[in-house]
Amino acid sequence: MSDEEKWAGSIFDMPGLNDIKKSPDILEKIKWEVTPKMVMEPRFQSRPEDLQKLRDISGYMFYIESQCEPPALMLLKVGKTDITSTIGKVDEIPPELLRKAIENPVDKPANGMYAITDEIKEWLKKELGV
Repeated sequence: MSDEEKWAGSIFDMPGLNDIKKSPDILEKIKWEVTPKMVMEPRFQSRPEDLQKLRDISGYMFYIESQCEPPALMLLKVGKTDITSTIGKVDEIPPELLRKAIENPVDKPANGMYAITDEIKEWLKKELGV
């Protein structure tokens, strides 16, 4: 099974923390400062600064999905075009970190997607060894 096949599937069989940890190509492309709001902004590609912005946000972004119970920490692949897809789910995160991030958001949520907090970033970096 190729990496591409492994990273495509339903939310119930998505790769988790250990799979992400073993994927250096993903680890090095995580954009810790990119937020759902940034990803959900309209994307224009006509001006050089628009193309640069798309390059800057493309990679992988963690976010909190609030449209499920309990809320979940997800990994989103962000393309240089409008194509994005959720490719991972981190079940190991303490639920209270997710609740705090939703109750006191660092950024306005976009389509039920919340940005991760500094506390969650620290937890992830420790768990992923980055």
